Amino acid sequence: MKRYLYYLGVLALVLWGCAGPPPEYAPPEDLFIQEVSDIPGVSKEALFNGAKIWVAKSFSSDLDVIQYANREQGVVVGKTSIPHERPSKFGGPERFELRFTVVAETKDEKIRTTFKDLRLMGGFGIDPLLASDIEVIRPKLVESVQALVASYEKKSEMEDW
Repeated sequence: MKRYLYYLGVLALVLWGCAGPPPEYAPPEDLFIQEVSDIPGVSKEALFNGAKIWVAKSFSSDLDVIQYANREQGVVVGKTSIPHERPSKFGGPERFELRFTVVAETKDEKIRTTFKDLRLMGGFGIDPLLASDIEVIRPKLVESVQALVASYEKKSEMEDW
């Protein structure tokens, strides 16, 4: 009987340790990230070409990255992914693939970059995005847009030789 109570106590402690506040899911408005960047002196065509290269090179090559590209409209649409990790309750990090659609829309001296359809793919399928995930993901995606904008500035510096 004592052994039974011991195991029951251990089980209760384990279950109590697993319990905690429910996760805070990311609100729908956080699953859409958009940046508008001014790039003075750069034409729509140059922005389009740069955006196309950026989408193809900046993200995972595991998926069919560029889904649509229209030079006249100045639009590039890609479906791609980046790795993502979150702390696990049981030790090491949980590893995911963050899949998303990226849309780059260009016009003279401006580019609008949109990340949408964000979803986490784990070992057992789609996992819900948490607010804490978005706090890590948003800066990564914004940083990638800043790298795109900086690439145009580097090109203009290189042309002045």
